[in-house]
Amino acid sequence: MRATLLTILAGGALAGCSVFPDYVRPSIDTPAQWQAQRTEAAGAAERLDWWRQFNDPVLSRLLQAAEQDNPTLEQAVANIASARASLAGAESGGMPSLTTKGAFTRSKGGTSTGTGAQTTSTSGSSFNTGITQILSGSLDASWELDLFGKFAFNRQAEQARLAAAELTLHNAKVSLAAEVASDYVSYRACQLTATAYQNAIASKQDTARLTGVLAGAGFSSPADAVLAEASLHASESSLIAQRTECDNTVKALVALTGLAEADLRAWLAAGGGIPVPAQFQVDSVPADLLTQRPDLAADERKLAAASADIGNAVAKRYPSVSLTGSIGKRKTETTGLTLSSNTWSIGPTVTLPIFDGGELRSKVDSAEAAYASALATYRSDIRSAVKEVEQALVNLSGAEQRERVEGRSAEQYRQYFRAAELNWRSGGLSLLSLEDARGQMITQEISHITQQQNRVQYWIALYKALGGGWRAQDTQLSAGDTQREESL
Repeated sequence: MRATLLTILAGGALAGCSVFPDYVRPSIDTPAQWQAQRTEAAGAAERLDWWRQFNDPVLSRLLQAAEQDNPTLEQAVANIASARASLAGAESGGMPSLTTKGAFTRSKGGTSTGTGAQTTSTSGSSFNTGITQILSGSLDASWELDLFGKFAFNRQAEQARLAAAELTLHNAKVSLAAEVASDYVSYRACQLTATAYQNAIASKQDTARLTGVLAGAGFSSPADAVLAEASLHASESSLIAQRTECDNTVKALVALTGLAEADLRAWLAAGGGIPVPAQFQVDSVPADLLTQRPDLAADERKLAAASADIGNAVAKRYPSVSLTGSIGKRKTETTGLTLSSNTWSIGPTVTLPIFDGGELRSKVDSAEAAYASALATYRSDIRSAVKEVEQALVNLSGAEQRERVEGRSAEQYRQYFRAAELNWRSGGLSLLSLEDARGQMITQEISHITQQQNRVQYWIALYKALGGGWRAQDTQLSAGDTQREESL
């Protein structure tokens, strides 16, 4: 017995011996450099606190409100709490367990004497009854040795899943901030476009009034008066459609921030035009995305968890050894008699899977397939991340060039319309030509506003594609996130 215990304890010293290789992050091929032209700005801003560099208090307040009350973030925090609980359960694996139990019974029985079936007093038979009480208790202990790393692999898997859940929260914050900022920029651009239509309406009202006077005096064709009114109403219709778009954007911001619409509109009323973001440099090596994007870091942690799951499934195919022990006491009391006894036991238990119909092998196969799926997801997401950065760089470069060109064109069309209007007032130009010049001016002004919007939104898209200022060392939850988790 002593030799057996020594053998088991020696095996315990080897607890955690692995039957599966340790996880190593796979090497994923990425381009050596970005193919799209990068924005190189002198004194470029750091991405870490980029939103503050918009110098837009309304945007800052919206971002803060969204982070404080957003169901997506709350769901991510709940997933962290769930992963933390799973890890706590996994950490208990391979630890000794101690249980106790007790029982008390009280029973009544009897004995009979006599020679016949009769049990009456006249037959000479007697019936004696007594009460029996039994009190018992035991203390049981067991410890399954982690000889082949079954519990260690399970802990590794749950640790990786917890890290992935925390990284998913960081990624949700990046995505939420980008969505709020993009909608905010859309709203500001929508307001500017509505203002352009309002200015056009004011100009057309003046034209329609003057044309009506001329037509009434016989100096202009009635058709010109009808044309002026039709053009005015067309612009009014465009303004209504534009205001509808602005209202829908407000609704989207309400959903993202959780603010009451009246409060949100009060905030938006205090703002100005389209905010101008600070430029930032893009790191020259695409491989740096692996340490910049929390979603890719989360994918890698999920891959590590899948690898540990394989180790856990393989370890379960090997024998398991447990040490068990028990001590107990039993006391029996009956009429005129008391009996007491003490018991104890200790020894090893070996469990060896011999035949299970292929269940354990199938679990290994399933874990390996899950790892292959996680690896494919990781590789696919890396490619998508590189694509997102490349496309954002291309779009941003094109938007910056177009904004400059559109700005010059819009100014030239304004000059052209002013000249055409003077010519029309002097009788040298038809109303149809004037309306054509006005329409081209309005179209170009709106196109310029759209390019301003696109430029800022492409900066936001690039910021998100590069991980939104997140860094690999930024794994700690904020105080607010910790409070949310504790409140669950």
